[in-house]
Amino acid sequence: MDLSGFLDRRQSYRNTGKSGYMAPCPAHDDKSPSLRISQGEDGRILIHCYAGCGAVDVVRSVGLELHDLFPDTDQHYPAHSRP
Repeated sequence: MDLSGFLDRRQSYRNTGKSGYMAPCPAHDDKSPSLRISQGEDGRILIHCYAGCGAVDVVRSVGLELHDLFPDTDQHYPAHSRP
């Protein structure tokens, strides 16, 4: 799945520029957008709920699984190492 496919599963979201998008989190009764959605350099969909919901809860609440956040590719990316 790509970023636009994930965004299509959200009723509302707003573009925040380079940092991605903000949307109401589907995993809790969100009155103010607290879910940040962006795309990593390797194609992964990155999500973070500032209210503390886990990624599994967020993706399941929109009918997906964690593996759906990763691109379908045979390309391998080097592991990041800490300096």
